Amino acid sequence: MTPRLTLLLLLAAGALAVVLHREQQRGTFEAFDRGHREFLRANPGSSEWTTLSDEPQVILARLDDPDVPPAQRAFEAWPPRPDEWQVVLQNLAEWQPRAVTLGFPIVVESPSAGFLKTLAAVPGFTMGADAGAAFRTGFMPPELPGGLPILRVQGELAGIPEFETLRPVTLPVRVGIAQVDLGQKIAVEGEWCRVPLLARTGTQVVPTLALQSLLTWSTIPPDKLLVQPGTAITGPRGMAIPIDETGCFRFYIPLSARAGSVQADEFLFPKTQAESTYAKGTPERAALEATNGSLIWIGADDQSSRYLKLADGNTASVADLTTRALAAMQTGRFIRPLAAGWQIVPQVVAILFGLWLLRWKRRNLWKGLAISTLLFLTASLLAFQTNHTWIPLAPALIQVAAAFVIGVLMPRPTTHQPPPPPCPSTPISPTN
Repeated sequence: MTPRLTLLLLLAAGALAVVLHREQQRGTFEAFDRGHREFLRANPGSSEWTTLSDEPQVILARLDDPDVPPAQRAFEAWPPRPDEWQVVLQNLAEWQPRAVTLGFPIVVESPSAGFLKTLAAVPGFTMGADAGAAFRTGFMPPELPGGLPILRVQGELAGIPEFETLRPVTLPVRVGIAQVDLGQKIAVEGEWCRVPLLARTGTQVVPTLALQSLLTWSTIPPDKLLVQPGTAITGPRGMAIPIDETGCFRFYIPLSARAGSVQADEFLFPKTQAESTYAKGTPERAALEATNGSLIWIGADDQSSRYLKLADGNTASVADLTTRALAAMQTGRFIRPLAAGWQIVPQVVAILFGLWLLRWKRRNLWKGLAISTLLFLTASLLAFQTNHTWIPLAPALIQVAAAFVIGVLMPRPTTHQPPPPPCPSTPISPTN
């Protein structure tokens, strides 16, 4: 190829790369991407993944009383009264969970001595402090409760949601910022779910209820964490939770492990009564026994709470998706999408390979297409097996396919054979 033709092809490939990158971000290739992610998940390889737990150890204690008529409800009031919460927590503690989080907001204005004694007996009990968004500048930062740790941050803070009001928690328990009116609530984006892990007031960054619950369950001290917005939250024992600039953790819903579940009203009865009611080996007994050593998230999961629409047409509650996120962070087995800024790298490689492919003989082009496809698939599989990174391949493969088509259609220069040299004249010897 001439230098001029090479430059034109390079410009055309660059323009195609921009278009393909934009379409990738729009989800145009979602059908291919879904099959690719399922292929990666089905071929995890034998690499050792750094995890906090081999299997998910989070249980959703479901509160769904509003779905049944008032006369059939397990709790006498809705939402449950403080004395009902005291019974639930007291019986739940008998199953010896490692940590318990109350994701359901309650107000206890004058807690009794019995209530406080019950809270002290619940392992790793954590509640949410309701925060309000910052709508103005120059506000007075609210006073942080004593049970709310301040995290060490390295990087830009502007993207982390800021709050200017904080409802005080009067109970002596661990606290995390509740996902209330921060502008960055848990959200579903196509087949991905975004769960906020951080919030801030001024330059003080604090954990949300989800992150605080994970730290309590894992017994990782908050002062051992390093928060890097746009990169990860890292800590001891190989803890590494990828986050975006807003402090949110993203996971792929179709391939996420569901947390275990149990009805919250099961804990209205003592452990001995539950053991006599449910025989060993029954699903109800197994669900209760699974709470031992687990992180218990008590959350609303009735029909009205399932307002988050999933891509498959189903709906989910905040409690359901939060526990799925906690299960993903516990096991470390979740797909991390390659950052959008780095997704152009495979396309650049594809452009360079395509230009090289155009120099091949036409009959060998299909070999180059097969080799490049195999190399990209192998690289994506290795990236997933190494750190669960999913590399979108559709734009790169389209680039190589376009080079293949151009190579087939592009005319090859005609090779001119030089004329044969003239035959030397044979001198005629004189006859005698």
